[in-house]
Amino acid sequence: GFSYDWDREISTTDPDYYKWTQWIFIQLYNKGLAYVAEVPVNWCEALGTVLANEEVIDGKSERGGHPVVRKPMRQWILRITEYAERLLEDLEELDWSESIKD
Repeated sequence: GFSYDWDREISTTDPDYYKWTQWIFIQLYNKGLAYVAEVPVNWCEALGTVLANEEVIDGKSERGGHPVVRKPMRQWILRITEYAERLLEDLEELDWSESIKD
């Protein structure tokens, strides 16, 4: 049958977990790869959240069909293009199947 191995459960509220996500973010911030800027976002008032472009279909949220508008909002931004080439180059170092790397 199907079962979960609860010994492998990860809780994002566990300090042993989030200390590493915080550490990684601080590294990005200290290197100038994370910053705050006012940028246009897809805002859904009914859901009270920002939506990814893929979650907006013909100006409505994919969940519930609520209206979505573009509006400026302060957001954390990551300069992914600054390290994208390194990420691609380092794929060669990973012991993953080629289908995953592609």
